[in-house]
Amino acid sequence: MGRLAGTSTAVVSYVLNGGPRPVSDKTRIKVEEAIRMLGYRRNPLAGALSGGRSNLIGLLVPDTANAFFGELSRCIEAEGRRRGLLTLLGNTGYHSSLGDDYGKAFSELRPRGIFVTTGEEPRQEDETPRVYVQWASPDSTSPSVTFNDLQGAALVVEHLIRHGYEDIVCVAGELEAGPAKGREGGWRQAMRSAGLPTEGRLIRSSFDRVEAERAVRQVLESGNRPRAIYATTDEQALVTIRTATNLGLRVPDDLAVVGFDGIREARLGSFPLTTISLPFEQLAVRAFDALDETFYEGGGSGASVVLDGTLSIGVTCGCEQGSDASRLGVATGG
Repeated sequence: MGRLAGTSTAVVSYVLNGGPRPVSDKTRIKVEEAIRMLGYRRNPLAGALSGGRSNLIGLLVPDTANAFFGELSRCIEAEGRRRGLLTLLGNTGYHSSLGDDYGKAFSELRPRGIFVTTGEEPRQEDETPRVYVQWASPDSTSPSVTFNDLQGAALVVEHLIRHGYEDIVCVAGELEAGPAKGREGGWRQAMRSAGLPTEGRLIRSSFDRVEAERAVRQVLESGNRPRAIYATTDEQALVTIRTATNLGLRVPDDLAVVGFDGIREARLGSFPLTTISLPFEQLAVRAFDALDETFYEGGGSGASVVLDGTLSIGVTCGCEQGSDASRLGVATGG
């Protein structure tokens, strides 16, 4: 390109990068003409690699079809763009081997870092920085930003108990570790503190909506239908409401339902879910901060950050939207 423009490669670089040295208008025109003739397209990855790391961020999630991970991914991607970084996304399906494959592929592109949401410690044969978000292994030494799932679960179940409900069933996932452990544990803690039984009141189901509906329907059609259900995810809560409605039950008159996550589908509309709203945007900011502070600013060993959720009052718990929220001093959905 320099030969075609009649100048040096350094001057071509000054034109492409806007400096650091000035270029005369006459020379700039020649270089730009050569660029058009050769059909040259700048490779930002190659330019970034010359500095050691690319402008890419890797993100590993189990399944973006799940609204929780979809919203989490959106917030991380948006925060990355704000910082001049592009996000590469890999869905692992909770398979550690896929996480390893994605981690290896991402690392070959020399990303600034990889965010891991699955809690599993992937096989790491490189020096790519990793930050664990939403779920971190208890014995991990890497930086992490997670949610206070135990506190949030206890908060929303205590809200049900204040309504006077005593027979509260927990709809949980199949996993018994990570965030799932905290969300189930918060239910047990709140029930135990109120002197209420938990035995025989735990439903385990796949996060798949079809499987969850089958499990919930079985309970609601039994002779021991509970008065209230706490679902450990908003998706399970929405499935519970749909199943109850199909069976002719009224929510919350016949069955109170609360969830956990604060996804937009659950909080908006004329029939908002009472749930724990998680600070997705704040998690994204803190995750990037942890990456920079630990690996690029000499921060040393990774820090562990835990973020609290807030109780968002809808109408599915028995509250009239707005009235009970102001009394309790919590956030209002809708």
